[in-house]
Amino acid sequence: MKSLFVAIIVFASCKCTKPDAVKDCNGPAIKDCMCTMQYDPVCGCDGKTYSNACVARCAGVKTWTKGECPPVKN
Repeated sequence: MKSLFVAIIVFASCKCTKPDAVKDCNGPAIKDCMCTMQYDPVCGCDGKTYSNACVARCAGVKTWTKGECPPVKN
């Protein structure tokens, strides 16, 4: 029972925040934004792959690199 209590306290005291680089990555999404359906993938600074730069910009992503994002390893 004590170990469960300690585990709960430790879990509750952890900060669950995004790194500063990701915090500064996204701005507000653009509501009435239109993009072509051209597939020219970009990797957003948030680690998500967008179908093209226009879609990333409309999602509020501030910076991106050309190409798909690398797969996330668990």
